[in-house]
Amino acid sequence: MKQFSVSLLFVDDDAVVHSVYKKILRKVTENIYFANNGEEGYRIFMEREPDLVITDIRMPVMNGLEMIRKIKRTHPKVRSIILSSYSESRYFIQAIELGVKGYLIKPTDGAKMIKILQEQIEEIKLEWKVKQEEEKRRVADDARLKSEAILKALVDSSAAFFHYGFRDISVYPALEAIGHATRSSRMYIFENTINDKANFTVLSYEWARDNITPYADDKNFEKISLDDKMFKEWVNRLKLGEYVTGLTKNFKNENLRKTLEERNILSILIIPIFVQEKWWGFIGLDDCFTERVWSKAEIQALEALSNNLGAAIYRKNVELELLQLNTTLEERVRQRTKELEKEIAERKVTEILLRNSEEKYRLIFENANSAILLIRDGIITLVNPEMVNIFDYLPKKMIGLPLSHFAKAAFKDKVINCFERNIFKNNCSSFDIQIITGNNEIKWVEIKSNEIMWDGKNSFLLFISDITARKKAEEGLNKLNKSLEERIREKVEHLKQQQQLLVQKSKLESMGELSAGLAHEINQPLLSLSMGLENILLSFEEGKTPGKQYIQNKMDLLFKDIERINQIIQHVRLFSREQGFTKQEKVSVNEVVRNALSMMQVQMENHNINIEINLSQKELSVSGNQFRLEQVILNLLSNAKYAVEQREKLVHDPGFTKKIGITTLYYKDKNKVHIVVQDNGVGIAKDVLPNIFNPFFTTKKEKEGTGLGLSISYGIIREMGGEIFVESTENELTTFTLELPKADNKVG
Repeated sequence: MKQFSVSLLFVDDDAVVHSVYKKILRKVTENIYFANNGEEGYRIFMEREPDLVITDIRMPVMNGLEMIRKIKRTHPKVRSIILSSYSESRYFIQAIELGVKGYLIKPTDGAKMIKILQEQIEEIKLEWKVKQEEEKRRVADDARLKSEAILKALVDSSAAFFHYGFRDISVYPALEAIGHATRSSRMYIFENTINDKANFTVLSYEWARDNITPYADDKNFEKISLDDKMFKEWVNRLKLGEYVTGLTKNFKNENLRKTLEERNILSILIIPIFVQEKWWGFIGLDDCFTERVWSKAEIQALEALSNNLGAAIYRKNVELELLQLNTTLEERVRQRTKELEKEIAERKVTEILLRNSEEKYRLIFENANSAILLIRDGIITLVNPEMVNIFDYLPKKMIGLPLSHFAKAAFKDKVINCFERNIFKNNCSSFDIQIITGNNEIKWVEIKSNEIMWDGKNSFLLFISDITARKKAEEGLNKLNKSLEERIREKVEHLKQQQQLLVQKSKLESMGELSAGLAHEINQPLLSLSMGLENILLSFEEGKTPGKQYIQNKMDLLFKDIERINQIIQHVRLFSREQGFTKQEKVSVNEVVRNALSMMQVQMENHNINIEINLSQKELSVSGNQFRLEQVILNLLSNAKYAVEQREKLVHDPGFTKKIGITTLYYKDKNKVHIVVQDNGVGIAKDVLPNIFNPFFTTKKEKEGTGLGLSISYGIIREMGGEIFVESTENELTTFTLELPKADNKVG
């Protein structure tokens, strides 16, 4: 349908006129075509079909009136306006005869032209709106007629199944009626044959339009393997009770798409058929003429037909079982007739009773897997026997009452609005409610409804299933999920506590290794204190009285040593304290490195290990806990120390120098801070490298390590939002890189 964007054709042989009126015409529309003579104007009109033509009269090749007359032969309703320098009455009369909408004399007032154009545009828009409304009404009427035809075909088919059961006399007319009602190309029923050796589905019934090749004529479609990979996704969905639909061109499986295209199938809809909750087969619709999206009414109709077919098939199976039972019974009676004449009479009586009860059996097992009732004028008017099993009421106790009478209080308004007031049409096709049965038992039921015409009145055909067991299972599953969430939360909390204990244990182990260095760090200021005090005492003993300034200077040095001891003890106390799950703080990377080195500097010097320190000139900060990061660096330095000492034992080279380097860097493009610890020790074997961060994994001897250091370090760095990378070459070097996000100004 054309949108409200009016197009104009302006025809004049004067270029100046084009230029002048182009500005005026732009005020009403941007969609303008220009021509220099009538012949060019006619050609442009036939190509573009503009809504309005503005033309001069006298032009070369073909004049404006001749052009309009020629256009009207194929487009009699075209609107036109004359803009001419000639005011002779003969031109005016010809224009009127051609049905022009305006006659303007050059030079015309721009406002006057705009007014006439706007009037014509409003009329054109009004015509468009009328056409759109007519198209909407046509589509709505078509949908309504189609829906009514589908519902009528469904009701007629249901009645046939009720009366005849699952037989040729009922199935073929049902397929044809619904196929015509849905305007499909082909409709069919396939029955499954499933056993241990092979799984197939076989064509049982089919209807096809004229000029449409039936599947019965296609050897490849008479019998389809359910194990074929091409149909695997369809089979899985049908087993779950889901329908399959779509356009052939959109199916992802190339073989499936090619198979359908070879049979000219443009769109398809398939609904599974279940008999006593067992997948029996499926019913399907094809369209070989249009790429269509199947409507809700068509899907619901096919689902309803599928339910009816399942019930009819079940009824047929029961009838066959009864016939087999009857045959067996007759055989036993015939054998006994040879012995007792009395039993012959009893056999005849039994046969008569069986014949009389045949119709009753048919009605009892009719549509046994679903309860069905009919609501007309808000009142239940028809029920089937399966309703007794669900509602625990005899039919006479239900007919004449509204369905809301049996609904639990919380669901009464929903049922009343759907089937008595009929105000929630879009939300009534399928929903669940609770009912109170004749035994005062509360049950959950699923309601699927279809609005139909019954005896000339709008009615509802309802299919009701007992879903109480499913609801109880869902409730139990929800409770289990809540319980599971609580247990997982408790387990996570326990693991966090265990992790904290391991971190603290690793920290205390580090303190044990650093004790010698710390003692040396404290002994140095203590020695300085001792010597300072001895100097003062010696001065007094020698009879020399130190001056006030001398005493003051000595005391300042002594207090500095005391402050140094205090800082060392305070730092060790804070470091060894259990940190718990602390908040994120702004941490100076260089300060952390210096603190870690201060606790290991003496050990490194005592073991003749060269420490190469290369700290960034720019102050670098990360988010985390200062002492946890310090613990990671201490662990890496301790491992590096162990590695270089092990290599010294292996090389036996007096010229070998043990080296450990520590560097801090900032990568602006990544906004990342790097802390790099490198040593020239024994390295890490390739087969060992992937496991070094695993808990309790270690290459050290039993008394030399627990295998927790790198695992805990890995956890601390990940907690800070960073990563640990390692590169190693055996007997050459090992490099550990800590990559951490740079802290923003908000952290601290």
